[in-house]
Amino acid sequence: MKIYKYKNYNEYVTCQKEANARKASNVWAVEENIKFLADYINKNIEAKTGLCHGTRGGYEQSWFRKYIPDCVVIGTEIGDASAPNTVQWDFNKQNPIWINKIDFIYSNSFDHAFNPMETIKIWFEQIKSGGYIFLEYDKRQEYTGEISKSVNKTDPVSITVDELITLIPVWLDYKCKITVIDMPVVKKVYQKTVIIKKV
Repeated sequence: MKIYKYKNYNEYVTCQKEANARKASNVWAVEENIKFLADYINKNIEAKTGLCHGTRGGYEQSWFRKYIPDCVVIGTEIGDASAPNTVQWDFNKQNPIWINKIDFIYSNSFDHAFNPMETIKIWFEQIKSGGYIFLEYDKRQEYTGEISKSVNKTDPVSITVDELITLIPVWLDYKCKITVIDMPVVKKVYQKTVIIKKV
């Protein structure tokens, strides 16, 4: 794992907001993959609340709402939060009203975390016992956005799926179960989701 070193937290926030504005029209998620995860959720829990962290255009929460109709799903975004069902929130910070209240969290933005260990602990506190965190990943996130790039101000975390599988249980004091599944639509080399279940 490699992590870009910012001068301070304010620099991180500024860089992420600038990147959000620059990439405003980009859509990373794929509806078929969100439907695949929604089907997984529907088979395993009766979800009523969901969070999608770092959603930019808000497509993720819209698709989860479509495929889990009785679930209230909102997205968080550090930058412009004008997309439907989106709140402006830095996902690295805890929101007390979400602690132990969320059935599932989805994100494809974990590689944008300021401190991956602390961020995953915050998300883990937000889900209920028996709830899930879904980290969707492809080859680009091992190399911070583009395979040819190294860690930088926009994409500060380089971490492999194997490292996630190894490190997350340690970070969460082994209070979780980790599963990795392949996604139906592959965008770059592979498409996997690391599933973290709170036990």
